[in-house]
Amino acid sequence: MSNKNLSLLFTGQGSQFAEMGADFVNKYDWVKKRYNISSEILGYDLLAAQSDTNLLNLTQYSQPMIFVFSSIVIDLCKDYLHKNFSKITLAGHSLGEYCALYFAEALNFEKMLEVVKSRADSMSIVSDPNKYVMYAILKKEDLKIDENLFGNGIYIANINSDRQVVICGFKDTVNQFKEKNPIGKFIPLNVSAPFHSDLMKDSAKIFSEKIKNNTFKKINIDLISNHKLVNYKKISEKEYSNQLSLQIHSPVMWSETIKTILNNDINTFIEIGPKKTLLNFLPKDFQGEKSSFCSIEDIKNV
Repeated sequence: MSNKNLSLLFTGQGSQFAEMGADFVNKYDWVKKRYNISSEILGYDLLAAQSDTNLLNLTQYSQPMIFVFSSIVIDLCKDYLHKNFSKITLAGHSLGEYCALYFAEALNFEKMLEVVKSRADSMSIVSDPNKYVMYAILKKEDLKIDENLFGNGIYIANINSDRQVVICGFKDTVNQFKEKNPIGKFIPLNVSAPFHSDLMKDSAKIFSEKIKNNTFKKINIDLISNHKLVNYKKISEKEYSNQLSLQIHSPVMWSETIKTILNNDINTFIEIGPKKTLLNFLPKDFQGEKSSFCSIEDIKNV
């Protein structure tokens, strides 16, 4: 076993793309079966939905798509990772936290997909691309987070790095803010709801009710939550549902998550998900190894 300490990062919504996972389906019979099982649980043909550009970016479809894809990569790589790294710390960006919990075996695949479906359905109730908008703000210099600047209906949804934050809110309000405050490059995100803001509290209540009877298994691996940097390993499994509900309407503190992980003597990062996104948020001065497991080509030597 290597003496390297690994952090696995799991991507969230926005990393999906048309026909993702097709290479895995073509190579592995068990992956075909997983998609069939997933379709039964979800109530629609998941592979067909992944090929439909009208559905690809809708919350109720994209979240299960990403989870199922990530679960396949996890199951292909898990034994290799446990054998080759002496210590593993997990973190997932928003939806990615559910993938991290799956890696940690908090629930089996079918049960976790049911939870993800409940989340996606609950969050989609608020979805309306004509009403809400989210922007990533990129700035070359370190972006100063001024709460007074971002108030008045402008919500900070993600603090991804010292150079990127994501804001959301009602479309007209956010667009007016954008015009009046040229503080960086505003990039519209391909999502349909004001994720990780107070506007999602009703969705969080619905989700909490749906999963209140879920029985999570206590995990024995460090997993840093988006919400207040709670380590799932150090809390009761009875608190997992509450933690996941709070995450829906709380900002993703990704920059602080990475700082917490780096304080855990991590020298290697691997990102799992449909597309590499999170490695871009690592500090510029990180000197360790980093790679992504996003395709068959990426894991051919695993």
